[in-house]
Amino acid sequence: MELMLASLVGCAGSTVDSVLAKMRFEVAALNVVADAERSDRVPRVYTDAVLEFHIASEAPEERLARAVAVTERTCSASVMLAQVLTLTPRLVHIRQVEARDTRELRRRVLRPHQSVDELAAEEDSAATWFAAVLDGDVVGTVSLSPEDSPDELKADVPYRLRSMAISEPMRGRGLGAVLLGAAVAHVRAVGGDAVWCSARAAAAAFYRAAGFVESSGEYEVAHIGPHVRMALRL
Repeated sequence: MELMLASLVGCAGSTVDSVLAKMRFEVAALNVVADAERSDRVPRVYTDAVLEFHIASEAPEERLARAVAVTERTCSASVMLAQVLTLTPRLVHIRQVEARDTRELRRRVLRPHQSVDELAAEEDSAATWFAAVLDGDVVGTVSLSPEDSPDELKADVPYRLRSMAISEPMRGRGLGAVLLGAAVAHVRAVGGDAVWCSARAAAAAFYRAAGFVESSGEYEVAHIGPHVRMALRL
């Protein structure tokens, strides 16, 4: 039964990627998650499923929604399973936004000891901000700014990654990896050759899985806890 869902997300993901390519839109990162419910009685067939598309692209949201709608009609696994269960799509759009759009999420997840105004006062005017938007709400964010690392990276154009935050209901769904993929793709596009961050120690494994390596020992950040600097050479 789990393999059926794996087939569904694989088919849906590759189809929506193909549709967007035909529309001539670039996709920096893509993830598809399936949430399905099964009947309480034997045979325990699936009765309902939600396909959640995390798409990092500067394409207009209406075009992404159109690509998802086309996928519902052309992905073989989606069309087949839709004959026997209710299949509902959900779009999470990862795109560039203004810093102000992310402040409430950052305050709630990262800086509960600060006010929104205090966060605004600390923002880097040179930063580029990305947000994951679901039904108009910001459910994830990350920022990038050109900045040298305190460690020796041997990089000509390093960028600092900051303010990675995911709302609690969206954690554990691969959304952070898509946000990170969008950020790294942006650095490559503007000619950067390294990305580094001051990562919370609890999040170090997440960055390691994306290819980052530790560039410092552990240190304490006031009001937040232990951190370690990590870097990715591009």
